[in-house]
Amino acid sequence: MTYSIVALDPGKRFVGVATVSGSVAVGSRVPWARYGVGAVATQAYTNPALGPRILELLEQGLNAEEALRKAIEEDPEPELRQVAVIGFDGSKAVFNGSSIPAEYGSYVGEYCVCIANLVKSPRIAEAMCRRFDEVVHVVEFHEALLRALEEGAKLGGDLRGDRSAAMLVCGSTVYGKLYDKVIDARVDYSTNPIKELRKVIEMMIAR
Repeated sequence: MTYSIVALDPGKRFVGVATVSGSVAVGSRVPWARYGVGAVATQAYTNPALGPRILELLEQGLNAEEALRKAIEEDPEPELRQVAVIGFDGSKAVFNGSSIPAEYGSYVGEYCVCIANLVKSPRIAEAMCRRFDEVVHVVEFHEALLRALEEGAKLGGDLRGDRSAAMLVCGSTVYGKLYDKVIDARVDYSTNPIKELRKVIEMMIAR
């Protein structure tokens, strides 16, 4: 179905989510982020209400594990959910419901959390995290997210084929002015959505 990464820039300039799916318009349901608060990816049999609820709990002062646990306890069908959370304090959490599609995987990295379900390899989540942590100190934050997605695609991606992709990055300018969405890019249907997402983001940055 979907593979995703939530991540925090080591210097805390940005927080964000990137995701790819065999479903259309993955950006409309999976990624949630807020600068100074954290980021959430909610997928499998997606409950999009989990994203804003977890961000609300993070903003109230809960860490990632506490916020995720409380939100899952409120969900009527938690066994259907797969969720990754990273807080702006660096805390991380992941949840794999008992009835999410196989193959699935999850992995907690140094600056990120990755999750994947209905993918060709259970190694995808770990490979994505390792790739992100490897490059985030030497490339721009959005580029590190893209390379994590590309790493997942190298291992086969979505079992049905990748069809949509999205990235949401929240951060601040060098002047300290907050922007809730530095990058909010989506490819809703494509036979090569990561490549198209890269093109869209490059055009956005070039403006």
